[in-house]
This record gives sequence, C-alpha cells and structure tokens, in this order.
Amino acid sequence: MLYFKISLVSVFMLCSWCYSVGAQNVSDTSSYRGEKPARVWKLEIEGNESFSDIIIKEQIATEAFSFWEKMKFWDRGGHILDEVEIQKDVIRIGNYYNRRGFPRVEVDYRIENGSKPWKKKVIFDIREGFPIQINRITFDLSDKDHYREKLLESPDFTRLRRKSEYQEGERYEIIKEPEVTGNYEQLLKNKGFAYAKVAIEAAVDTSQRSADLTIRCLLGPMAYLDTLTVEGNSTVNDNYVIQESGLKRGERFSNRKLQEAQREIFNHHLFRFVTINIPEQPQDSTLNLEMQVREQDLRTVQTTFGFGTDEYLRGQLSWIHRNAFGYGHQFTSTAKASFIEQTFNLDYLVPYAFNTKSSVVISPFAQHLLEENYELSRIGITNSFIYRYSQNMTGSLSYQFTKNSEMSQQLDENLPDTTKSYDLSSIQLSGYYNQDLSRRDQKGWVLQPYAELSGFWGSSTFQFQKISLDVRRYTSLTESTTLATRVQGGKIFATQEDSLPGNIRYYLGGTSSIRGWGRYQLGPKRAVVKSPKTDGGEIIADSTVFSRYIPEGGRTFLAFNLEIRQDLNALIEGLGFTVFWDGGQVWRKDPDISRRPLQFSVGGGFRYNSPIGPVRMDVGYKINPSRADLNKYRGQDHGDPWDRIGIHISVGQAF
Repeated sequence: MLYFKISLVSVFMLCSWCYSVGAQNVSDTSSYRGEKPARVWKLEIEGNESFSDIIIKEQIATEAFSFWEKMKFWDRGGHILDEVEIQKDVIRIGNYYNRRGFPRVEVDYRIENGSKPWKKKVIFDIREGFPIQINRITFDLSDKDHYREKLLESPDFTRLRRKSEYQEGERYEIIKEPEVTGNYEQLLKNKGFAYAKVAIEAAVDTSQRSADLTIRCLLGPMAYLDTLTVEGNSTVNDNYVIQESGLKRGERFSNRKLQEAQREIFNHHLFRFVTINIPEQPQDSTLNLEMQVREQDLRTVQTTFGFGTDEYLRGQLSWIHRNAFGYGHQFTSTAKASFIEQTFNLDYLVPYAFNTKSSVVISPFAQHLLEENYELSRIGITNSFIYRYSQNMTGSLSYQFTKNSEMSQQLDENLPDTTKSYDLSSIQLSGYYNQDLSRRDQKGWVLQPYAELSGFWGSSTFQFQKISLDVRRYTSLTESTTLATRVQGGKIFATQEDSLPGNIRYYLGGTSSIRGWGRYQLGPKRAVVKSPKTDGGEIIADSTVFSRYIPEGGRTFLAFNLEIRQDLNALIEGLGFTVFWDGGQVWRKDPDISRRPLQFSVGGGFRYNSPIGPVRMDVGYKINPSRADLNKYRGQDHGDPWDRIGIHISVGQAF
C-alpha cells in the first residue's frame, strides 16, 4: 500500500513537472510569436544629385510604408526588412547609374532604428562621381554617299538631331541608345529606305570623361510599293480595303504612311482588327505588302444605361447595320430616353467622301425635351461633313433644319403654358483638338470650338450667330494626383430684339457644370407664382403666392472648373476623391460683372471606378448665392439651408 501511494505521488509529480515545462514552452513560444519582425518603416536616398528620390526608389525592390499604409494601424503587414534584397538594391542602383553615364558611381547602405524595435529606416548613400560627356557626334552614310548631303540637310533630319537624346556636351547614357537608333531608323524608313539600319559606335575615354560617337546609317535601296494583298475580308473586296488604307501602288515607301493606313482601316466601322506587314522578299526597289483584316459583325444591337441626379435614369438602345447595300456604309437607329430627354434618330454614314479622312453623315431625328422652364418638341435633319485631319484634330461642317414647338411656363402657374412654333435653319461648325492627351496618365490639352449661323435661305424664324469655346487641361502632379482645369465661354448675337427660344440660350449649373447649383439654376431667373383658391376651387382674384424660381438662360456665359483628383488605390482599389472650385455666370445679353458678378462654389466628392465607368458623388457649396438662389422673394425667405448646397450623383468624370 505504501508502495502504491509513493507511486501515485511520483506519477503526480512527474505530470506536474511535464505540465510546467510544457506551459513554459508555450509561454516562450507565444512571446516569440508576439514579437514583430523588423520592417522598413522609412526609406531615404542620400547623395543623389542627378536623379530624384522618386526615380531611384522606382529602381529598387525595397519599399517602405506609404502614408496611407501607415494610416492603417490595424494592418501593418508586409515590408519585411530583407538585408539580402537591400544588397541587391545596391547593385541595381549602381547599374542604373552606369547605364546613364556614371561609370564610377559608389553605392552603400545603412540601417537605423526607429521609435520602436520593429521600425527600421533604410538609407542608401550614393556617391555619383563624374559623368561621361559626349564630345563629338558624326554621321556615316558610306553606303549611299550620293544621299548624304540631301539627308543631312533635310528639315526632318535637322529637327531630329536637335531633339535627339544624344547631344554634344550632354551626358552619354548607354540606355538611350536603342531610342536614338530607333528614331533615326524611323526617319530613314519614312524617307523611303524600307530596310535601313542604324548603329552607334562609341569611343569612350574614361580619363578625359568624354565619348566620341559615330552614328552609322546603312540605308539600303530606295523602295516603292508594288503589290498589296488583302486577307480576312469577307463582305468587301480587296480594292475597297486598299482604298480605305490610302496606299497606292508606285508611291515611295514610308513607314509613317503604313502606320497611318493601319489607323485608317482600324477606325473604319467595318473592321475590328488590322495589321500591315512586310513579308520576306528580296531587298530591292520594289516592295510587296500584306494586309490582314478582321471584320465586325454586320448587325449589332447595343444597350447602355446610366443614372444621375439631373436625369435620374437614362438608357439607350441602338441597332447598327454595317456594310449597308454592300458599299461599306453604315446605318444606325438609336432611341434614348431619360426623365428630361427622349430622342429617336437615324444615321446613315458614308465613310469615304473624297479620301480616307472624310465622311458624310445624314441624320433625321425627333426629340422631346422637358426642362424646368420649357418643354420642346422638334423634328429635323442634320447633314454633316466630318474631316479627321489627324489623330488629335477633327472638324465638322453641318447643316441642320428643325421644326420646333416650345411651351413656356407663364408667370402664374395656374395659367396655361404659352406655345411658340418656329423653324430653325443653321450652319454649324465644330472642332476638336488635343495635344499630348493621355487618359491613362491624365495629362494633356483639349480645345473644342463651336460656331452656329442661323437664318439661311429665309427658312429660319430666328436669325442669330452663336460661338463658344471649351478649353481643358489635365496636369499630372504625382502618379496618383491630377489637376484638371476647364474654361468655357460663349456668346449669341441675335438680330431680333425679342427673346430667343429657351433651347437656344445658354445655361449653367449641374453635375457637369457649376456644381454648387442644380441643373441650369445659375444665372437669370424669374419668379413663378400661383393664385390661391377657395375651398370650392375658385381662384381668388388679385392675390398670388410665391411658388418657385425657374431659369431664363442668357446670350452670354463664362465658366471655369478647377479640380484636384486623388486616387486612393492604396486603401481601396478604384477609389478616389476630388476637391473642386467652380465659377461662372450667365448674362441675359452682354457681360456686366458690376450688375451680375461671377458666382462660385467649392466642394468635393468621391469616385469609384466601377465596371460601368467612374461612379461619382459631388457636393458643392455656393459661396456667393443670389437672393433668387436662396428662394427669397419680395423680402420674404421661402428657402431653407439646403438651398446653398448642390448634390450630384452620376457616372463619368465631370469633364
């Protein structure tokens, strides 16, 4: 019995010891797991004079916490300190400098502790040294000496030499050699040398820190187009495709013309894919080309839907018939509807008027508009001549004739609307030009002029001239920040003294205009009253009650928009916000800032890049509203605090 008790005690003590050791191990393991690994909290570059910190950081793998990542205190994962990777970054930085003319660059690094044990600061120390500079540039065209003077003195060659990345006295950067040789090859190929090759030989003297460059141009034969073959076309013949390309047999080869021909075919509504290749062939003065095309479906139905605070819901249904009558023409019928506009129109497109850049569109239509101050029903036809001069410049000349019936709200809403029937006959000119426009990088310029002259051939009830200009600029401030600006202005010159119809006048305010105001609400307004009624429904004579203000529009307007767009992809992919300052004014006739000054609004909003496009919500605040904007009438306040605020929800950017 005593032995049994001793055995029990021994087993109990052994279990207790095992438990304590296990608990200690668990505690030690938990403590170990609770320690945060070292992370790169800050990253700095020192000693760099030729390249900014941002450029250097783009070349390395080590990354520190961004501002937005530091804000996410609940999730600070990633950015583990990896010293092996940092050593590789030292090599990467050195190679980056070597390829850009710094053969003796020295790079080192150090790691410093932060405010907490796991926060580390990585510092790269760069000693650039002296760069290699280009001392002299010469050109060798030994295989075609009789072309030498003509090429070297041509305006295109002179322009390219002036803009080339390699200039005498500048730093010799090896990495730019493919770009330089490619530019000279393109120039020679645009001059007719289809097989031109360019190479650069560099004699580098590191002791003198200089380089002498020889640009060798192997021209080959001058080539002319011979045969053009087409594959992939099923509903149009080869001659039609060749005509749309603009290429002609016997003309001198130009790589620029080949690219332009490819764009012309791709822009044609009938084709969705095109390539133009130079097949294997003897390198002589004749050149054969191959075109590969793929056609669109001949018949297509398209539907689109959208929403917004102005139109609430909008939708569009289109039926497209390509290659109508077998001539490559296009017929389109479109019906679109919203709570403001309902339109049905037919478009007949002739894509080749007299060359590949010109087209003609005939468009009969019917439209119904329901604005706050008028209701318009009209039918008409628009005949347009469109000329696409280049990728970034397009112009159009149109003639439009419409028969209109417009109902306007009277001063007393109890009275029936007044109806005005009139005809309009006008010539319209519009243009579009952009410079360096890139939607992806959010930069560039856009200019859109417009002019309208009404009253031709005595078939117009009103005679007027209308001009306007829309200028936009997009400036990329950082990789995630864009400054968008727009300035608009317009003027109507009318021969009649009486007022023009409501749909001809200018208006401001709305989701894509001055966002502190609702649709068309900025500018001249007139009060609408209503006569009170007795319990029996009879109107009380000589007594009116204020109802609301409705816009009148005007003949002159000026507006601007200034907007900063910031991506928040670091927090949520596709999310962004904006802050804006809008301003402008509409004048009944001529600009008069003393009597009707410019009005401004400020605000902000959010953007989300959804599958249907950027969904946005903007909130604008009126800085200097008029009495009518605040619904004040004859000394009485009929408004509320919300009259100072405009809320807009829509799909797509404001501009």
